Amino acid sequence: MKLPFVVALLVAPSVAIAGGFGHWAFGMTAAQIRAVTDHGPYDAFTNGDLETYNATLCDQKQNVQFYLKDGVLWRIVVVTYEGTSSEDAARRWAWTYECLYKLYGTLETPDLKGTNLQELAAQAQLAVAAGAKVQMAPQSQPKGNFVFSSFNTYEVKGVTTYRVWVNYDRPSS
Repeated sequence: MKLPFVVALLVAPSVAIAGGFGHWAFGMTAAQIRAVTDHGPYDAFTNGDLETYNATLCDQKQNVQFYLKDGVLWRIVVVTYEGTSSEDAARRWAWTYECLYKLYGTLETPDLKGTNLQELAAQAQLAVAAGAKVQMAPQSQPKGNFVFSSFNTYEVKGVTTYRVWVNYDRPSS
């Protein structure tokens, strides 16, 4: 029996109880996250948080970031787009919408109205270009998680970067 399989057996039951994403559960340590070797390698940020580019969301590889607080996992962020094209960002926002719909069902998109996904994506793109943050979330949250997605911009040295990501947080008490 290989170690990753044993780790998966140990972690899988806790995901259902503790919440999280994929093979990672809230409350895991950095060592436990790194033990999920099928999705490594992992890079460490200077503050101890981790990331991998080998995790999947809806069968596509994504950058996943693991935020640690007091040495344990408290937030997981799946980055579905980060780049300088508003058109590519809007397409990835639509892909993220379809993915979350497939996983969790009907989504809420505050401040966006449309009869189809293309209209929603176009509105999201315009809102973000005007400086807004556009969010969406499943109407029925999965047990053990609060899941929501954000689409916005940030600027570094005069370059505007668009970002679409999905947050997996513990639900509020």
